[in-house]
Amino acid sequence: MASVKEKIIKEVEKIPEEKIAELYNVIHLFRTGIESKKKAVKDRRSEAVKFFGIWKGMSAEERTVLDEIQARRKRTSPNLI
Repeated sequence: MASVKEKIIKEVEKIPEEKIAELYNVIHLFRTGIESKKKAVKDRRSEAVKFFGIWKGMSAEERTVLDEIQARRKRTSPNLI
């Protein structure tokens, strides 16, 4: 049984020569779109990692403020927290 890649190659071989450039553009844009999505996910993860542990060593006052914010959020949107 032929692999998907082999099937694609057989289909490409059947395309008229004057249409190959158009097909190349489609394939190239598809591939670069995949790569840019992977990069965007990696970039978002890198940004998120920068915030890990920032709450360590907070003062009691800072902790109180965050607790108050969380309590308000629970009161106004109990389904979100």
